[in-house]
This record gives sequence, structure tokens and C-alpha cells, in this order.
Amino acid sequence: MTIKNILCAYSGEQDKGSVLDYAMMLAHRNDAWLTGILRHGFSKMERRIVTIVADEIHKAVQEAEFKQIKGIIARFHETVRAGGLGDRSDFIDLEPDMLMTLSEIARTYDLVVTGTHPDDETYEFLAAYPDRIALQSGRPVIVVPDGHVAKGWVDRVVIAWDGNRTVARAVGDILPLLDPHSKVTLLTVGSSHTVDRYPGGGIMKLFERHGIEAQHIHDRGFEKSVAISILDCAMELEADLIVMGAFEHSKFAQDIFGGVTTEMIRETKIPVFMSH
Repeated sequence: MTIKNILCAYSGEQDKGSVLDYAMMLAHRNDAWLTGILRHGFSKMERRIVTIVADEIHKAVQEAEFKQIKGIIARFHETVRAGGLGDRSDFIDLEPDMLMTLSEIARTYDLVVTGTHPDDETYEFLAAYPDRIALQSGRPVIVVPDGHVAKGWVDRVVIAWDGNRTVARAVGDILPLLDPHSKVTLLTVGSSHTVDRYPGGGIMKLFERHGIEAQHIHDRGFEKSVAISILDCAMELEADLIVMGAFEHSKFAQDIFGGVTTEMIRETKIPVFMSH
């Protein structure tokens, strides 16, 4: 996998610049083109007041939101110019009346960089949702948590390995992006693991043949959720990136009952690379 076309779901300063900084770092490293995209709908305030206030007030709320959107787009262009990417960047303003979703647009890019779910309702109508993008786009997604400082590409990687299809896809997507000096930890969680039961050497042999150093850690996961076990291991190893499959079970079930993908996006302090 070669990275030449990066899509950055950018919604302004509520992500403290983390998402755009990370996307710019990747663009420089891969000599890639960087496209920002802002998906916006109608804010909760506008939806609440549209039928109960005078047209003048409704129009004033709309104008304030349009001004906010223009400011976000201007910040994107200023930031990428200052970062030396002005001639290799553009921006898509995905308005509500455009009959296309962010996930559909993402299918024409190598990789999507986005933030976590917004905590602030003010930005809810501007937010991209990484779980939906990972599930619907067919492209790998890097979720960058608020406040993360992009120091460079990854040296230490934790792969949450369970042998299932989605993580195999994630490994296939990340493998060409790793350097030979990268240190990879295959983490299995639960009562059993699926690393060395394959004929031919399995996943460990795959990394060996790519010339990448890999180790296996098994966490029995007692008294912790799978997501917290993964995050604790990654923090302990000072990992730069967590790699995992997204939504091995249905998103509906995860939304209702909770799940690893949802909890990882909510709790992570380390960028997470997801594929579905």
C-alpha cells in the first residue's frame, strides 16, 4: 500500500490541531497530496429553533454557523501553507444538500485521518464519525485523539490480533507502511490466543519474512475489558500506534451493547489504525 492521497476529516480547533498535524506529518513522509474535508449538517440549535422563532433570528443563527464553517476552512488553508503543503492540498466543503456521504468520498483516497467523537455539542454538526467511516468506506482510518502530538511516524506498534478477517485486513494495510526498524507487538486478549496455531508459522512468520521484529504478548484479560487491556498494554510499551480491525460484530450491536471498537475510539490516548 502506497500513501499518495490522504483525506483529513477536519472540523476546526476542537481537536487542538492534532488531526491536521498528524495528517500533515503523513503527507510529508509519503510525499502525498492532502485533502481536507468538512462534513456539516444542521446544528441542534438550528433544528430546535427553525419552527419556533422569527425568520430573522433563524437567519442570524444560520449566518453565524456559516461564518464558523468559513473560519474552519480558512484555518485549514493557513495551516497547510505554513506547513509547506500549500501546493499539495485542497479542501472539500461537504454541504447537507450534496447527495454524497463522507464515507463515499473516502473510498477514493488511500487513507483517512480523523478525530474521535466530539464531546462538545457545539461541534456535533461538524464532526466526522470515525466508526462510520471505517465501517462504510472500505479504506483504513487513523483515529487521532485530542491533544496528541505528532512526533513522527511509528517506531512501536501494538496489533490487537484475534485472527479474524478485519484485523487481517488491518495488518495487510499497515504492513507496507512500517519501516524495517519498527517494533511490532502482537497482542492477544482472552482465555486463548490465535498466534501459533497456524501451519506454516502464521502471523509471526509473516512479519519475520517482511524483516520486521515482532513479539507476542498474551493478556488473559481478567477484570478488564478487551479495549482497556489493549490500551494498557500499548501505554506500557509506549506504543506510537494501535492497529485493529473495526466492527468484527455489527455496529448496531456495538451501539446498543458496547464493543471494542466503540470503547477504543472513546478511551484511546494513542492513534488507532482501523480497517474493516
